[in-house]
This record gives sequence, C-alpha cells and structure tokens, in this order.
Amino acid sequence: MGICMTALVDKLAADNTLTDYEMAELLKYRTTETTSYIFQKALETKQKYYGNEIFIRGTIEISNYCRNNCYYCGLQRNNKFITRFRLDENDIMKYCSNGYSKGIRTFVLMGGDDYYFTGDRIAEIISMIKSLYPGCAIELCLGERQSSVYRQWLEAGATRYILWHETASETHFKKVHPPDMSLLKRKQALWELKEMGYQVGSGFMTGTPFQSVADVVEDLKFLKMLDPQIVHITPFLPTEHTRFEKERSGNGDMTLYLMAIVRLMLPHVLLTADPALENVMPDARKKSFGAGVNEVFASLATDEVKGYFNVYNKRYTLKNCSGDDVSRMAAKIEESGNNAAVSKGDYVYPPEKEKLYGPFHRIM
Repeated sequence: MGICMTALVDKLAADNTLTDYEMAELLKYRTTETTSYIFQKALETKQKYYGNEIFIRGTIEISNYCRNNCYYCGLQRNNKFITRFRLDENDIMKYCSNGYSKGIRTFVLMGGDDYYFTGDRIAEIISMIKSLYPGCAIELCLGERQSSVYRQWLEAGATRYILWHETASETHFKKVHPPDMSLLKRKQALWELKEMGYQVGSGFMTGTPFQSVADVVEDLKFLKMLDPQIVHITPFLPTEHTRFEKERSGNGDMTLYLMAIVRLMLPHVLLTADPALENVMPDARKKSFGAGVNEVFASLATDEVKGYFNVYNKRYTLKNCSGDDVSRMAAKIEESGNNAAVSKGDYVYPPEKEKLYGPFHRIM
C-alpha cells in the first residue's frame, strides 16, 4: 500500500492533479511513509518557486459582529455570550503603524460579515492606509458583499480578498450552515472576485462534523478549478455556545497532509498556516513549513482584541498569540531554517518569483 500511495504522490507532483478515486485513496490510506514522502515533495515544490521565504502578513481584527449564524462559529449572531467590539479608524491606523515598524508590508483587515463597515467606510480606511504606506498591500477578509462594494474596495487600493468556501459539498454545507446561507452564492462571489482582478484566497476546514472523504475530495476539486492565489486550510475547533461545541477537534496531522496535497496540486499558491493549528498540534505552524506552507498570519492587535475575536474556541490564547506575534512568528521561521520575509510593494500574478512580490525584505 505504501508503494502504491507514493506512486500517487509522484503522479500528483508531476501532473498537479489526480482522479477523484485516486485522491480519495491518497486521503484514506495516509501512512507514515506516505506522509513523509508527500512532505518531501511539497517542500521541494515550495522551494522551487519561493526558496526559503516564509511571508508574514499582519492581521487586524476590526470587528466580531456578524450577520450570519454558521453553526460552528463563535461569532455567529445568536451567540449572546461574547463581548462584541468594533475598531475605529484611529485604532486600525495605530495597529498599522505598529506592524509597519516591525517590517510588515501586508495589512489584512479581518472581520465578520458586519455591515456597519459599509463600502464607503472600508474604502476610506483603505485610502488612509495607502496614503501613509503607499508601498504596502491591503488584504480584506470581510465576508460576502455586493459586486459594487468589491469593486469599490479594489479601486480604493485593496488587492487581495479572502473568502473561505468552507466546504464545497452542497450536502455538507447545509449541515453546518443555516438555510439562509448559500454555497452557490459563496462560489459565485469567489469567481466574481477573481474575474474583477483581486488575488483571491479560499479554503476549508478539516474534521468538521459530518465531513466525509468525498467532501474533502470536492474541496480539493473546487480549489483546483478556482486556482486561487491563496489557500487557507484550518482544523475544525469546537466552540462554546455553538451547535457543535461538544464535537471533537479536527486532526492537525491531516491538516498538514492536506496542505502538502494542495502544494503539489497548486505549486505557485501562497499556502497559509492559521493560528488555529496551534490548538490541535504543538508548534504546528513551525511544523507546517515542512509541508509546503509559505505564509503565516501574525496579529497586530492588542491581546484584548485577540481575545474578543473568538471565531474558534481558544483560537487566540495567551500561550499562542499574546504579545508581539510578529517577532514570535519571525523567530519560529528563522529557527526552522527559513527566512522571515515580507514583500516590498504590491503583487502581480502569475507567480514568477520576482514579479510576484518584488524584492524581498527580511524581517530579522
């Protein structure tokens, strides 16, 4: 079985694709031998296109209000047990200044689907950041909006948009989301963002309740079809005061395995390791670099804000994310034998290394 699976890894590395049956086999028969081999191939592929650079993006959690009621998410609108917050423009600019002083050149504005932050309000914030830091890039992760709003933010200076599809299976989507949410609408938004000119990020959770191997195959097929510039895979974490609070967490090893598959399937992608990984595997983000990951998020906000932005239970903890997250992540990257890097200037695509990011700037 090990020989068979390593042959599938070779095929995936050579062709960047497998049949549905082959992908399911690769997922079902994950052995120590196969895992070691696919990590080796994923790392070789990552180094081919990006060398030893691991990019650090600075996240600013601007709001934990959300109009949606996803069954797994701690920010769901029906959760009456969390303290809600919104940052104002002064706070956001303060965190940008803090991040810039530490070498950050990509600011990620992240929040729930909070329509208090209208198209005009976010466009104004984008313009403020671009005026003070013209060489920096702005990435948004603010949920589903109208096409006109996406375009307004793009014209204001945002270049990347992250919108997780969460699960590409219609049947599974309905089991973890309320009836008023639509997978079709989510997928259409991703295609729209890409056609508009954004660098698009998407991804899914591993170990979600009711998730099957066939569902994960659907996730991988959708990512292959979408061909996003950024992929973000995170383990499911049970969260208090949600429908799935008593379910068990997703598996960290499987999450890294899927990251390696994505690296071979989409060789040029920016593959992101989420802080949530640290809750299911010690030092997980550092370990993820050996599975082909080349991007991490570091929060620029205060510990108080990190604590309020509780999408997944314990996502931000004193152990993993308190204090100076940028310096801590840079140190982990350097300890792993990689270079903690940001890019000077904005991005273009397709990803030819120098054209993608411009000259690299070492943080440490």
